[in-house]
Amino acid sequence: MDLLIVGVTRQGDGRSYIGFGAVGPGRTGFVRLVAPTPSGVLYPQEYQLQGVLEPRRWDLVRVEAPWADSRPMQPENRILDRTPWELLERPASAQWIRALEGQPVERGWLLGTRGRSVRAGNIQAAGSIAYVEPADVTAVCEWDPRRERYRARLHFGLDGERYDLALSDRSYAPVICRMPEATYSLDQVGCRAPHGLRLLISLTEPFHGWCYKTVAGILPRRTVTLMRDGTSSTLSATDRHAADHVVEHPRSFVVGT
Repeated sequence: MDLLIVGVTRQGDGRSYIGFGAVGPGRTGFVRLVAPTPSGVLYPQEYQLQGVLEPRRWDLVRVEAPWADSRPMQPENRILDRTPWELLERPASAQWIRALEGQPVERGWLLGTRGRSVRAGNIQAAGSIAYVEPADVTAVCEWDPRRERYRARLHFGLDGERYDLALSDRSYAPVICRMPEATYSLDQVGCRAPHGLRLLISLTEPFHGWCYKTVAGILPRRTVTLMRDGTSSTLSATDRHAADHVVEHPRSFVVGT
């Protein structure tokens, strides 16, 4: 599978990756890559690129993920084999960005409910990954007395409802957790989205019968800033921050050329 990496989150002591690409004949969508283990958590031996690099958002990668997962609460899961991932482009070319931003956003209640969670038994029909266009987004750093650590949350509006969800996006959650307890605009946490943004919402595995919604990706719309000459992608200094500070060259490239 050739996938545009759009979500990188921490899962326990490992990682979770969500990609965008072809999910069937003539269909595009999102897949969650999981390890062939009971937990599905990915560790470096599963996701290293050529044994050295770590996949990051906006990378285009090629992976061997031949099996669908049997867990009904996460129908988008694909199980990886032990084949190393291949980096095709960093960052991905503009055609991939256009395809992502042309993907229809979901309407109505978020993953079927207005709350922070979904009953595990209701997930199969709704799916566990949602791509949405929010309004009035703010980030919050707050102290979690139970876990004795700071946590990041995102507040936003969607189709007349207000949501307050945990933020697991690895690009922004650590930044917010290092800031004083307060509510911030996305601009204040280094996420600038002059052309609007989308959110990638993911459901956790069941906990006491409930699956909790988390923001797995804050995705500023990039088409306008990316398309400079109609064929190659470019990143402004601001967009490099949103791409995890890892763009080595302002134009996309294919490894080995």
